[in-house]
Amino acid sequence: RFLYSDEVQIGPETVMTTLYTAKKYAVPALEAHCVDFLTKHLRADNAFMLLTQARLFDEPQLASLCLDTIDKSTMDAISAEGFTDIDIDTLCAVLERDTLSIRESRLF
Repeated sequence: RFLYSDEVQIGPETVMTTLYTAKKYAVPALEAHCVDFLTKHLRADNAFMLLTQARLFDEPQLASLCLDTIDKSTMDAISAEGFTDIDIDTLCAVLERDTLSIRESRLF
């Protein structure tokens, strides 16, 4: 529908598949809608999951916002359910940062 009318209905359940499809078929306007949706719904409890997806879909701006959120609310982010599901590269990217708001001993 988006290709014909520029109307999009994105929800939490469909945003990732929609972003994947937009990337696959090179529809930058739809990609932008998806990234905007994800940016608006970014919170500490979903920051790691969104960071993983942002890295997977090569969305550096979204990844940067996720990292900022993780920096500001590190304890909430690592306490979130999705934290244990992140990939090793994402974990390493976060652990390399000096801006996390948590003591290293507590983090480890």
